[in-house]
Amino acid sequence: MPISVPAWLESLSKDFSGSGHQLHLVGGAVRDELLGKVVGEWDLASDAKPSEVEQILRKRTKKIGLIGKHFGTVTADLEGRQVEITTFRGESYEESSRKPTVKFGKSIDEDLSRRDFTINAIAYDLTHPRLLDPHHGQIDLEKRVIRAVGDPESRFREDPLRMLRAIRFAVTLDFEIERKTFEAISLEREHFAILSAERISQEMDKILLTSKPSRGIDLLVESGLINYILPELIPCIDLEFDPSEHKDIYGHILQVLDQTPAKLELRWCALLHDIAKPLTRQKIGGEYHFLGHEVVGSRLTKDILRRLKYTGEFVDYLSKLVYLHQRIPNNDGLWTDGAVRRFVRDAGDTLDDLFVFATSDSTGANERKLEKYKKMRSELRERIVELEKQAEIAKIHSPLDGEELMAMFHRPAGPWIKTIKEHLLQLVLDGKLDQEDKKNAEQIAKQLAKS
Repeated sequence: MPISVPAWLESLSKDFSGSGHQLHLVGGAVRDELLGKVVGEWDLASDAKPSEVEQILRKRTKKIGLIGKHFGTVTADLEGRQVEITTFRGESYEESSRKPTVKFGKSIDEDLSRRDFTINAIAYDLTHPRLLDPHHGQIDLEKRVIRAVGDPESRFREDPLRMLRAIRFAVTLDFEIERKTFEAISLEREHFAILSAERISQEMDKILLTSKPSRGIDLLVESGLINYILPELIPCIDLEFDPSEHKDIYGHILQVLDQTPAKLELRWCALLHDIAKPLTRQKIGGEYHFLGHEVVGSRLTKDILRRLKYTGEFVDYLSKLVYLHQRIPNNDGLWTDGAVRRFVRDAGDTLDDLFVFATSDSTGANERKLEKYKKMRSELRERIVELEKQAEIAKIHSPLDGEELMAMFHRPAGPWIKTIKEHLLQLVLDGKLDQEDKKNAEQIAKQLAKS
């Protein structure tokens, strides 16, 4: 199969050969070229040591990254493209360590023998244009198979993240994981515990943003890796239930996950929105209910995402989405104007995502019910738009602020201020008091102070 080499890369290879070094296109770049995909990452391998790579690159660009230099990797921006050049590897790993002990290799064959999967162990020699495929990766590309290079158990012990990467590649490329490779994941999964949360979350994000993320979750469950990543999901899978009493919670989660737009916040919400249902299930009046599952789910969401080292902003946003995910709509559309305003204020910057997710979360075989909820969502959205025309909801406030109340009652700051302001604000939200009507607000505040 031919490899298309851009002019800038041919020129770079001449710089390396002119310095007496080899340069090979490797990994995902070769794989994507052979699959006819657009190359997103330009990964290169060379016999040149990191300091020599840096010296060659400095003739072309000042935009050089040396963060990974200790591990043999130098990055650079070449004509707007991010390039990563790694010295031939001959890594050795300690089973109890998260990081590899890097030993530089002497040949491209040795380098390829240390790679994770055969489809990623193909190189293209840029100096003497030819494909190097000692592990038959092209055959596996044609068969659409993810197969470990050499002994899969050894590959996964060297770097347990490869187990998760196998699943990610299977879902991203729509390939199957070769039987022995998949069996090795189950056999070696206990080593997964040594991985850093950051490395796991990066792979999880990639899985969740694929066209069929449910397959990735199913493979995590089947392999047992779910126990190390999201054990909170297991009760949803193991829950015994009668289909006539309520939906299969795990099945519902997977269905919603696949029909949610590929936005990270929405996909994580889909995965976590009903995760607390097994914890809150109770039978009332002969029917099962999951009262407060959104409250418990919001707390679990915070615990899960903090454990996976997501940013505080992301954690707060997701926990809010999970907490509010049932609010659109949940009362047969009987929303007062005040209720609509309160919902918009509560939703804040999650409002648009809540509407999108409400559509994705609408599942079931009852077409009349689905159409009813679709109509209710549409009507609620129209009412919000109309109310926003009447007033800027986010700017609604109490007619009296704290300073005015302290001056009015000659009292120091304290909890009493919040009580009065909240009461006045609720009157404004219900349309019973104008937020600029300080005179009536003062009268109401005086009455509250007496009670």
